[in-house]
Amino acid sequence: MKRALAVTRLQFNKKLITLGVPAMILALVVLVSVIIALTMQRFGVDTTTPEYADGFKMSGGAVYSIPGFLVYLGVQAVSLTFPFAMSLGTTRRSYALGTALFYALQAFYVGLISVVLLGIEKLTGHWFVGAYVFDTHMAGEGNFVKVFLTMTVMTFVALCVGGVFGGLFLRLGSKGPLALSIALVLVLALLLLFLAPQLAAIAAATTRWHILGVLSAIALASVGGLYLALRRATVR
Repeated sequence: MKRALAVTRLQFNKKLITLGVPAMILALVVLVSVIIALTMQRFGVDTTTPEYADGFKMSGGAVYSIPGFLVYLGVQAVSLTFPFAMSLGTTRRSYALGTALFYALQAFYVGLISVVLLGIEKLTGHWFVGAYVFDTHMAGEGNFVKVFLTMTVMTFVALCVGGVFGGLFLRLGSKGPLALSIALVLVLALLLLFLAPQLAAIAAATTRWHILGVLSAIALASVGGLYLALRRATVR
């Protein structure tokens, strides 16, 4: 366990990237949303009406803005630190466990930031201008628990998926991530093909908890895939 914790500390070595960038991305989303709300006011839109609030709450900026960076961070966390960790005598199992713990702590951090920003949003009357960023349907309908779980699980799965791509790159080179990408596209296409007649019914019956459960399963499967990829990965 000590070796795994050492790997986790190693992953947090570049704090500007691991802690600073996620906070800056979410702060930028708030800024852009405030500018949009102010622009709408300049066009004469009444930002105090229920209709305006319902429309702005359909925004998914807080959820959509950060996964791309998180996947990149998941890839980088593996591809840059694995050779160094192996040179220090860390076992591959300890490395995978320590990296998964890093992903979990990083996800908790993003979820915590989101809850804090939601609190500020509510206290300021949605950033003083009627800008809905975290008090949206997709982020969690203004519920602190839902927002925390949504942002935490979303962060964890993005990091874990990135970790698998990073592990496959170390194991097979550029062919590994490419093969996984093609396989995922084919699986999604086949699922759409077979489930097309039932998609409307499935969507109607799906809840936030179903989605979070599926995402959690994907994240755990990705952690297992990371370990399997690293078992035979060459240290370069």
